[in-house]
Amino acid sequence: MHVFEEYLKSIKDDSNRTIMRNLLDWVIATFPMLDTKIAWNQPHFVHEGTFIIAFTHAKAHLSVAPEYKAIDEFKKEIKDRKYLSTNFIFKIKWHQIIDLDLIKRIIEFNMKDKAGYKTYWRKSNLTT
Repeated sequence: MHVFEEYLKSIKDDSNRTIMRNLLDWVIATFPMLDTKIAWNQPHFVHEGTFIIAFTHAKAHLSVAPEYKAIDEFKKEIKDRKYLSTNFIFKIKWHQIIDLDLIKRIIEFNMKDKAGYKTYWRKSNLTT
């Protein structure tokens, strides 16, 4: 059984479910050192007890949540790919191509930047 099977069952659209399953499988295969869990009703990837990245689905898009610092670090590339972003997430419409290289670099950035963190989240002054 897929580690995120119950979550994936909540995605009603078969095509969207397949896209999300493939993305989650890719992260698991590419980063086997990351722990997986469901938190706040979404798949989270964790390294040594600290949050690295999460994904969630909506009707029109999937959201990638790598925390503010990673969004800020990669904001030009996120914008160049025409992904919509906020301070904490970026959205990939279901019909858009998922840039796995970008996601890989974001995960690697967070793993390096958060090495040795003792808390789940980064400390941030941002609240929205």
